Amino acid sequence: MMGRLRSMTPVLLVFAAVFFANAASGDPTGPESTAADITEPPRGLTLAETQALRVGNEFGFKLLRWLFAEREDEKANVFISPLSVSMSLGMLLNGAGGETFQAMGNTLGLNGLMVAETNEAYKALTELLVQLDPSVELRVANNSWLEEGFRIRRDYRNRLEEAFGARIEYVRFEEPEMAGVINRWVGESTEGRIGNLVTPEEFTGLVALLVNTVYFKADWTYPFDPANTVTVDFQRADGSTVSVPLMGQELDARVGGGEGFGEDFVVVDLPYGAEAFSMTVVVPVGDATLAELVGGMDQARWQEVIDALRGEARTEIRLPRFELSYEKVLNGVLQSLGMEVAFDPSRADFGWMLADADAGLRIKPHIGWVKQKSFMKIDEGGTETAAATGTAYATSPNSLIQADRPFLFAIRERTYGTILFLGIVTDPTG
Repeated sequence: MMGRLRSMTPVLLVFAAVFFANAASGDPTGPESTAADITEPPRGLTLAETQALRVGNEFGFKLLRWLFAEREDEKANVFISPLSVSMSLGMLLNGAGGETFQAMGNTLGLNGLMVAETNEAYKALTELLVQLDPSVELRVANNSWLEEGFRIRRDYRNRLEEAFGARIEYVRFEEPEMAGVINRWVGESTEGRIGNLVTPEEFTGLVALLVNTVYFKADWTYPFDPANTVTVDFQRADGSTVSVPLMGQELDARVGGGEGFGEDFVVVDLPYGAEAFSMTVVVPVGDATLAELVGGMDQARWQEVIDALRGEARTEIRLPRFELSYEKVLNGVLQSLGMEVAFDPSRADFGWMLADADAGLRIKPHIGWVKQKSFMKIDEGGTETAAATGTAYATSPNSLIQADRPFLFAIRERTYGTILFLGIVTDPTG
């Protein structure tokens, strides 16, 4: 075994992030709906937790801007989970050293924090989010697989297990059934919504695989009546139209923006369960375009959008019912954001991951690929990670908020502001 490993070309350290979203139906708040509305955080955040949350959101907007700008088809949708990307790269950061550690920390915005502080922040934030609303199902799972013949450093193993709850399984990636084993774990962690994350062809030279999954499922606090769903024309960015089912309801909703208030967007916040989580839908208005909205979107601009939610107003909401699947290898965007060294076999430093005894192998672990795969479905009963476009004028009673043009949306936790998922819908049928 050791002789075979000595002859290998530069080893691929592979990391994958899996995201899932699905729609629920039935009672608007689920079996735990007797709980009071959750409008205040259960506790304050530490400085490390606050920074991890803020930079996680900012990193998500960087990814969104890059992926939107690099689309080959302007009708293509984009759907990502900033929380999952940050946590997954955070696991990998624990094994990095030197220039690689600095580059990854700069890209993630985590420089200035000790690794132990970052790990504790991820762990505490995850526990807060998972337990926040009993009527919302939010699950975060991590796992890792390591090629037999390599030994993991004890401190790295402890960090993965204690901070991320990740197991480390020793396997032979060359075995034909390994792809199926990993894909089954992913499927079980996402209720069967994510399949075929990896293929045997991607295992060439593989040393380790880290996988993170996020599963979110929630009913609308105020569900849409299927009887109100109608088919309308959705206008794409190029001026063409496509027929889509548009759900509708009239309710007192938190809305904001609008040309009357000097804004080039309207925004609506649609809560789930006990209202700790919501879908925030941002629709350009007037001559504004989605490209302009996304191009200028960062954490500061996002806060302006949230601050524009001035209060509740009687509003008619019309939101597309749709289902999205998204898959993307993120190597290009991560390298463009400053992580080139982590992908370079000659420069990458993940010496804090493998045990010193393996140094004699003269193999340089580096990131081979970072893959994201996601699924989202939204219907009259609920959502489960992202999808909802509808924004209204806060001051106009019975105003209409209709998402019949490209829009941006986020699934977020409202008390702390954590963004779980970000999406762009340019074609609900795409």
